[in-house]
Amino acid sequence: MSNKSAEHLPDKFSINLENAALGATIHNLELSLISDHTFKEIHNLWLNHIVLIFRNQKSTAEEIVKLVKRFGKPITSSNLHERNLNERTANNLFDLPPEITVVTNLRQNDRPVGILGDGEVVWHSDFSFKKQPTAARMLLAVEIPKEGGHTYFTNCYAAYDTLPSNLKQYISGKTIKQANIVDTAMQIRPGASLNMDIREIPGPSHPIISTHPETGNNMIFLGRRHSAYVNGLSIEESESLLDELWKHTTQSEFTYKHEWQTGDIVIWDNRASLHRRDSFNSNSRRILYAAQVEGHAPFESNKSLENPSHPRYSQYFKK
Repeated sequence: MSNKSAEHLPDKFSINLENAALGATIHNLELSLISDHTFKEIHNLWLNHIVLIFRNQKSTAEEIVKLVKRFGKPITSSNLHERNLNERTANNLFDLPPEITVVTNLRQNDRPVGILGDGEVVWHSDFSFKKQPTAARMLLAVEIPKEGGHTYFTNCYAAYDTLPSNLKQYISGKTIKQANIVDTAMQIRPGASLNMDIREIPGPSHPIISTHPETGNNMIFLGRRHSAYVNGLSIEESESLLDELWKHTTQSEFTYKHEWQTGDIVIWDNRASLHRRDSFNSNSRRILYAAQVEGHAPFESNKSLENPSHPRYSQYFKK
């Protein structure tokens, strides 16, 4: 058999759906070695299950960059934040490519070298404060503490599909302004203030009902709870609606809990999910490499209320 033919043979791997509303674990597959044919299968599984988990991976940071490029155009944190991030020294410390962001609690000279420390990280979708939030997002677990630091994901397709029909009709056409006042560790951004009026500060507006550009299914797009405002409503009306949508979307029925192991690679669809992280002991070391792909400007399709449901949530109940 020629090498060319061998390249198109599918890799042998198995799939286990997590006992949750989203998520699937892929077994017996080394991501750094997959063929183009197998990547297409993985990509379809990612769209179907929203979160993919790969255990015992041997990938380097450079191989993570190659992987993220298969999903689309990689984008660095510096470009996303549109500012110099020289205060983050982890890439120099570990000799990493610029496409990698280091999520860690390590400190050097009593200053953090990466992002997000050891505290709780609240529910969010990554870079929702951008006109084009990221699409594929991935983490490689390099060092993991013995306890804590678990990550939770929620299925935003399911959150939309289970809304009462009258609430779907009410939010159709409405948008949420996404400001950039605090980060997901609830730290105030440089130059921002908690006293800012969300109605007056700049930030992109995204539709509450967001139609996925690849699956054609609808999702709730909430971004971040803090510094969010439903355009056209009073502050009181906006807060009430946001409280209702956040409570519904983040309920445990829609959630998968990931307990990290060294060597894990987790890839999620940032457009179709929210995620958060538990705190962990500050004396423990936690190092993860993150990378992401440029996304699209969220939109609500014409006749969105007629769009079909995404199948993953119903698959969960049929198990």
